[in-house]
Amino acid sequence: MKRAPRRSAQTAGPPTLRGTGSDSNSTLLAAAIGLAAGIVYLASAARYVVVGDTGDFLTTAATLGVAHPPGYPLLVLLGHLFSLLPIGPMPFRMNLVAAFTHAITVALVFSIARRLGAERWAAAIAALALAINPLFWEWSLAIEAFPLNDLIAVSLIYFLVRWEAEPERQIFFIAAALCGGLGAANHLTIIFLIPFVLVVAWRRRTWIKFRTLLACVGAVVIGLLPYVYIPWAASRHPFLSWGSISSAHDLLRHFLRADYGTGRLVAAGAPSGSPLERLLSFGASFTLLEVTLVLLGSIEAFRRLRWYLWGCALSFALAGPAFVAYANIDVSNTPLLWAFRRFFLLPHVIVAPFVALGAVKLVEILASRVDRARHRGVQIGVASAAFALIVVMTVVRYPTLDQSRNHLAHTFAQDILATVEPNSVVIALGDESVFPLAYAQAVEKARPDVTLVMFGLFRSFDWYIRELRRRNPSFVIPFQHYNPGDPAATLRALIEANPARPFAFVDPPADGSLASSHWLYRRGVVEQVEPLSKDISLDAAERENDRLLRLYRLPNGGDVRRNTFEIGILAKYVRAPAAMANQFALAHLDQPAEAWYARALAIDPDAADVRQALAKLKAKTP
Repeated sequence: MKRAPRRSAQTAGPPTLRGTGSDSNSTLLAAAIGLAAGIVYLASAARYVVVGDTGDFLTTAATLGVAHPPGYPLLVLLGHLFSLLPIGPMPFRMNLVAAFTHAITVALVFSIARRLGAERWAAAIAALALAINPLFWEWSLAIEAFPLNDLIAVSLIYFLVRWEAEPERQIFFIAAALCGGLGAANHLTIIFLIPFVLVVAWRRRTWIKFRTLLACVGAVVIGLLPYVYIPWAASRHPFLSWGSISSAHDLLRHFLRADYGTGRLVAAGAPSGSPLERLLSFGASFTLLEVTLVLLGSIEAFRRLRWYLWGCALSFALAGPAFVAYANIDVSNTPLLWAFRRFFLLPHVIVAPFVALGAVKLVEILASRVDRARHRGVQIGVASAAFALIVVMTVVRYPTLDQSRNHLAHTFAQDILATVEPNSVVIALGDESVFPLAYAQAVEKARPDVTLVMFGLFRSFDWYIRELRRRNPSFVIPFQHYNPGDPAATLRALIEANPARPFAFVDPPADGSLASSHWLYRRGVVEQVEPLSKDISLDAAERENDRLLRLYRLPNGGDVRRNTFEIGILAKYVRAPAAMANQFALAHLDQPAEAWYARALAIDPDAADVRQALAKLKAKTP
C-alpha cells in the first residue's frame, strides 16, 4: 500500500499563512524567544518561600515528601532535581521549575503557530504576548503545579498538530498520549484537553490502528508512573506526608482528592460566591492585545483551520468558562481570587497561538485598504507596533511582578520561631503561616524543639494526628479525633495533656474550650496560652512586645501584595502593637495607647480598624 502524501501547512493554508515551522531559522527563533522569556523570569523569580502552595511544594520537593492531593509527584520529583543545582538559595533553585517550564511553554506556542502557517513575526508576537501577560508572568516565578501543567498541555497540543499534518508518523500521536499521562501525574485539569484530542483523532481516524491505540495506552501508563513515588515517600514518614498513604486505596483517594471532594476546589461548606463574578474575573485576565488578536485569529482559523478551531474552542470552553462558572470559589474574597486565577492559565495557553493567526489576519485586513506595493509596509507597521507594545508592557509590569526581593513569608516564619519559648507547640491555621513554618523547620532545620501543628489538618483528618505522634512521640495527643463538642477532644484537653510545654497560636483558636481555664497573652506575632491564675502586668507586656517588634524585620505595607495571602501576614504583624494600644486604651492611658496605634499604622497605614480606634481615642481626648 502506498504511503499517503504528507500534507504541509504551506499547501493547506492561505497565501498569508506561509510558514511551516520546520525550517532551522524558526527553531532558532523559538529557542531565542524561550530564552528571552526565561531570562526575564529568572531575574524576577522568588529567591525565598512565598505565600500560596509554593511552601508545600518547596518542602515536599526538598525532603521528598507527599504534597497535598492529588500529590503532584511529577512536580515534586522535578523540584527535587532542581534543588540539586549549585546556584543560589534552595528555594530559588526549586522556583526555577516554574521559570523553566513556562519559558519552554512560550517557545512551543511559537512553534505551534508556525506549524499552523503563521509567519515568524506573527508567531513571535503570540509567544511574547503570552509571556508578558501579567497572570502568566506572575505564576512563572515560584514553584507551582500550573506552569508544569501548561508545559505538558502545550506539548500535547504541539504533538497533535504535528500528527494531524503528518498522520503517518504515529510517534506524534503516541507522544501526545505520553503527555496525557504525565499531565495526570501533575494536575488533573489536563483532562480539559480531551476534546482537542478527540477532534484530531476523529479527523485522522483512518490512520489509527489497534497497535497504535495499544501503544498510546502504554504511553499513558508510563506517564502515570510518577505516582509510584507517593507510597515510597509516605513510607519514609517525611515532615509533610499528606494522607499518610499506606495502601492502594489511600493512593486512589489521594489521586481523586476525596478528602476535599473530587468535584470541588475547596472543602464542602465554603462560600461558593457568584459564577458571574468568577466569569468576569476570568475575562479580565486577558489583555486587550490578546482579546483582539484571538478573535481575529478565530475568524481566520474558521476559514482555513476549522479542525483546530473546534478542538481549541471545545477545550477552552471546558477549561475556561465552564470550569470557572462551576468552581466553588468566592472571588469576592480577594486573596482567594488570587489563588483561583491560577486556573485561568490553561485557557490562556490553549488560545495563545490564535494571536499569531490574528496578527496575520489584521495585516490582511489593513493591506486590503492599500495598494499591493504597500502590503509589506503594513506588515512591518503592525509587527513594529505589537513588539513595541510588548516591550513597553514588560518594562511597566516588571517592578510590580518582580519577586526577587520578596522575603515576607520567609522572615514571618523566622519571626514566629524567634518569638516562641523553648519546646513550644505552635498551632497555625492559614496557609500563609503553615507552609513557611513547615519549610523553615523541615528544610532549614530551624527550631527543632518546636512542634508545628497544622490546625486545618488537625481538626479534619485522623491521619494527621497519627503523623504528629510518629514525628514527635513526646507530644501527647489524648484523643484519636479532634472534636470541639467533646471535652476530652478539645484544644484544652490537648494543652492539659502537655503541661510542661508552652502553647502559642498564630491564628485565633477554633473552639471555646480554653475560656474557663486559660487566657491568651499577645506576644508579638503569636498569642501565648497562659493559665487564668497567671497575671502579666501591662508594663511587662509592653516591654516584651517592644523588644519583639524591634527584633522583627517588619514589612513595609507598600511592598505587600494585598491581593494575595500576604495581606494575612501583614495583619498579623499589626496585631501586636494594635493589641497593646487597645490594652492601654482600656486602662485609660491615652498617650501610650496613641503611640502604639501609631506603631501599628507604621506597619500598615491602611489598617482600617486601627485608624478607627485611633480616631475614637482622639475624639474623646479634651
